[in-house]
Amino acid sequence: MPGRRRAPQPDHALQLDGMIIRQLAPRSWTDDELIALYARVNNAGRWGPDDELGTLNHITPEKRAAAAALVRVGRTVSLALPLAPGAGAKVGAFLDHTMQYGRSPLATSAGDHISLDVHQPAATHLDCVSHLAGYDGRVYNDRRFDDVAQPAGLTHGSVFVQRCGIFTRGVLLDLAATQEVAHLQPAHAITAVELDAAERHAGVRVSTGDALILRVGAELLDAQGRSGLRPGPGPDAVEWMHQREIAMYGGDAADHIGQLAASLFGRERPPEEPEEPPTRVPLPVHQIGIPAMGLVLLDQCAVEELAATCAELRRYEFLFVAAPLPIPGGTGSPVNPLAVF
Repeated sequence: MPGRRRAPQPDHALQLDGMIIRQLAPRSWTDDELIALYARVNNAGRWGPDDELGTLNHITPEKRAAAAALVRVGRTVSLALPLAPGAGAKVGAFLDHTMQYGRSPLATSAGDHISLDVHQPAATHLDCVSHLAGYDGRVYNDRRFDDVAQPAGLTHGSVFVQRCGIFTRGVLLDLAATQEVAHLQPAHAITAVELDAAERHAGVRVSTGDALILRVGAELLDAQGRSGLRPGPGPDAVEWMHQREIAMYGGDAADHIGQLAASLFGRERPPEEPEEPPTRVPLPVHQIGIPAMGLVLLDQCAVEELAATCAELRRYEFLFVAAPLPIPGGTGSPVNPLAVF
């Protein structure tokens, strides 16, 4: 592909179903290459100049009907992290949860007051298509971020537009299982070659309108201590998602987080780690997928139970259902996504 550098030699290779599957060391993309990629995957105007749904446009009525037919045994799996301080392998959610009890001669009741930061790493949430601007300060469909982001909320591409929900075929690609490892290494950038291999391992092909879920084994990686680095889709994988015309992306690897991206979250580079070249695009899914493609991102998923269920049933496709809270002008929403088999 024009402008792309040659990938480095693989860290290791393994034999799987007669094919060599290589886990490649992350390579550096120049800003010129990333900007060229941004242009190649840009969906501005594809569904009209006023479109706010982005990649959800790939889900047709026929796609929904076909997805409903995937329900055969009636088994459901939640992909949501528990919204509780300190719960699970993740760092506890920053959550204000206050109980409200009432007693009267006529009734005894219990209620809740809940407030939280939607985009925190311990909360499963949907990102809207105007959540982040690209390198040029524009959000999806060529709108200026400063015009869209107003004190009262987003004026274009908010999560409110997604209120009818996502109802489509879901596909799990288990990168860790494909490569016969417990988890991918920190800061590993997933490539298109690896996604192709994971499809063959699962016996499925990702197609137009699918909700793509990836597993890298992040829960096991977190159990070893959080370094701030994270394996996830690299720029090459973002282009693969565009070519396959997915409707939504999620998983336990929301984005590839190398040293520069980790520094955004307060991680300092240890002296023994080589310094990465500077870039304006350290988060390829968030900074290219969302503003250029209009990619709807399901951020911070729990996938271990889903992976176990897919392996048990020997089925890596399912009905995927999720819907945000209908928040006018909202940048995102907590959500409890479901896989139904």
